Amino acid sequence: MKGIGTNEKKLIKIIGKFPPLQMNQIIKGYKSNYGKELLDDVKNETSGDFGKLCCALSMPIIDYDVKCLHEAVDRCGTDDDCLMEILVGRTNNDIKALCSHYKAQYCNSLEDDIKGDTSGYVRRLYTVLLQGNRDETNNARDVNADAEELYRAGEGRMGTDEMAFISMLCNRPDSHLRQVFDVYQQKHGHTIEKAIKKEFSGNIENALLNLVASIRNKAEYIATLFEKSMKGLGTDDEKLIRLTVRHRAPYVIEPIKQAYKTKYGKTLAKRIKGDTSGDYRKLLIACINGENDL
Repeated sequence: MKGIGTNEKKLIKIIGKFPPLQMNQIIKGYKSNYGKELLDDVKNETSGDFGKLCCALSMPIIDYDVKCLHEAVDRCGTDDDCLMEILVGRTNNDIKALCSHYKAQYCNSLEDDIKGDTSGYVRRLYTVLLQGNRDETNNARDVNADAEELYRAGEGRMGTDEMAFISMLCNRPDSHLRQVFDVYQQKHGHTIEKAIKKEFSGNIENALLNLVASIRNKAEYIATLFEKSMKGLGTDDEKLIRLTVRHRAPYVIEPIKQAYKTKYGKTLAKRIKGDTSGDYRKLLIACINGENDL
C-alpha cells in the first residue's frame, strides 16, 4: 500500500492467505510497526466489494462478528439471516464473548438491541440463544422422552407450545438432538422439519428450520447459505463476504467445500468464480482455497 497506487496482487496474497488467528497477530504487528490501524489503511486503499472484503479481513474476527450483528439490527428492518448465521451453532463461550465484546463496542447489550428490533417468538428464540446455556456435557439423556415432548408440543395437541420447541432446540446438545430427530421420524413417519412447517409460519418457522439444519449437519448448512448468496439474479455480496470471512479457517472451510460439492455437484470455488470477477473474485478464492489457487 506504500506510495502511489496499491499492489492488489500482494495485498490479496497476504490478507487472503492467513486465517483469523494469524491475521489477529498481523493486525497487532502492523499497529506496532507503523503506529496506525491496518483497517484504516486498507479502507483508504481499496473500494467496492473488493474493498469491503479487504476491510472485513483486516479486522479481528470478533470485531467483525459484532459489527455484523450491530448492522443487522441498526438498519431499517432486521437482517435475520445475519443474526442466525452468527448466533446459531456457537459454543456457550462464543456467545458470552460476543455479548461482552458487543457491550464494549456499542455500550448497549446485544440482547437488548435484538429485543428492540424483533418481536414474538423470534425475539424469544434469540433471547434463549443469547443466554449461552446449551448443555455441552456428554451426559446421557432420554432420546425417546424428548422426541415425545416435541410431538406433544406440536402435532400431538391443539395449538402449539412454541417455547417447548425453542427451549429444546436451543439448549440440548447437538448430538442428542440428532438422535431425537431420528426417533421422531421413526415414530411419526415424517421429519421434524415437516412437523415444524406444519406447526409454525413466518420468521419463527425459518429460524427453527435453520436451527435444525445447523444441528443436523453444520457444514452442509453453511454450504446451503453460500449457495443462497449466489442463487438467482445477482449476488448477495454482503452475505457472500460475511460467509467467506467468518468460515475461512482451513479446518472450517474444508468440510463446507466438501458438503457443497456433494450437494450441488460442483466446487464452491467454481461457483464463486462464475458469479464474481476481478480482484474481488481473486480474494474470495484465496480465502477459501489458499494462495496457491490465485
